[in-house]
Amino acid sequence: MNILVLCHRVPFPPKRGGKIRPFNMIRHLARNHQVTVATLARNAREREEGQGLLDYCHEVHIGTIPDLVGWGRFALHAATAFPSTFGYFYSPWLRRIVTSLLERRSFESILVHSSSMGPYVAHHGGCRKVMDFGDADSEKWFGYARRSLFPLSLGFRWEGAKVRRYERWLASRFDGISVNTTREREILARYVEKPIEVITNGVDLEYFRPRGDGGASYQAQRLLFTGNMSYLPNVDAVKHMVFDILPRIRAEAPDVEFYIVGMDPAPAVRRLADGRAVVVTGSVEDVRPYLEEAAVAVAPLRLARGLQNKVLEAMAMRVPVVASPAASDGIHALPDTDLMVADTPEAFARAVLGLLRDPGRRERYAAAARACVERGHNWDRLLNRLEDLVIGGEAVPPGGGPRTREHRPVALAS
Repeated sequence: MNILVLCHRVPFPPKRGGKIRPFNMIRHLARNHQVTVATLARNAREREEGQGLLDYCHEVHIGTIPDLVGWGRFALHAATAFPSTFGYFYSPWLRRIVTSLLERRSFESILVHSSSMGPYVAHHGGCRKVMDFGDADSEKWFGYARRSLFPLSLGFRWEGAKVRRYERWLASRFDGISVNTTREREILARYVEKPIEVITNGVDLEYFRPRGDGGASYQAQRLLFTGNMSYLPNVDAVKHMVFDILPRIRAEAPDVEFYIVGMDPAPAVRRLADGRAVVVTGSVEDVRPYLEEAAVAVAPLRLARGLQNKVLEAMAMRVPVVASPAASDGIHALPDTDLMVADTPEAFARAVLGLLRDPGRRERYAAAARACVERGHNWDRLLNRLEDLVIGGEAVPPGGGPRTREHRPVALAS
């Protein structure tokens, strides 16, 4: 089957949340089908790195939207009925490429990851179309509004309303719909009158595998948070950790260190570093050494949407996790068995201290965490359901579909 996949960020290398899910979808589908990808990069370096995607699919087309251009289009639509988010990801070049592909190629299915890419193919009626919302993006904006002061809150609420209206419209234009957690399905189901499939996220269990038993190399007093540190929910989470939770922990364990590991730390994150109790690393080539040295991974997110890859990756590396209810949502884990869930700063601090003080308890949670993700977050098992959704229930024998590799052009343009 010929499948066209659209995604809002070039999904390679798969080192951040917005890239991991579409990359694994593409890789899985390409085992049995001929997959063409059309996507967007932020800059020339990201575009160049994205060529590595050709090792996993038939053809790749990558356009570039520099941040300045994207934010300009975002601002342009602030006072219109069109979502500013969608404006950010609009590329005339990608529009032409998608139109050309649909005119000259016989695609039997289209998979779109992220609602902001939906308008590119919403009016196409020549084949089956599946929208992977991932998250209900509108709810993210409403969440920002609830935690912001006027007039910023008003702007966030307006964007949420615009995105929700388009989510409803896009759902009506697609044959299949998927999200990554039950909570996201419940939100969309309030205004989408179609079946919604929950296809949760997995984790690369071979890549995120500790070298030993997980008990030899960790630093006994080190806490870890990972993620894109320019992303507002992550910024809010580490500020919450440093100001509301960490002082309670250090009052009883003064040697505790908190490492914030991730790309593009916002100024508010960089200011948290004090060279002693709080360390901000910025971008790192490989997060696994930091996970191996962490005694506990923390995820005190308050604005979380969808399923948190940072939690799955820590669990796969046999690092015990203390998470907020929002950060643990959608993970097939038993609270207080596979990971610890805490909903107040006091409870969060107690959970962390309990793991730091009791190596036996820490090891039990480490072993349970790894077993949990092996059981419930194996990409191959999860994405069989996506393949059924994309092909419309047709049976494809293992390895039986076309996967031509002789001609794999990559289009690179702005």
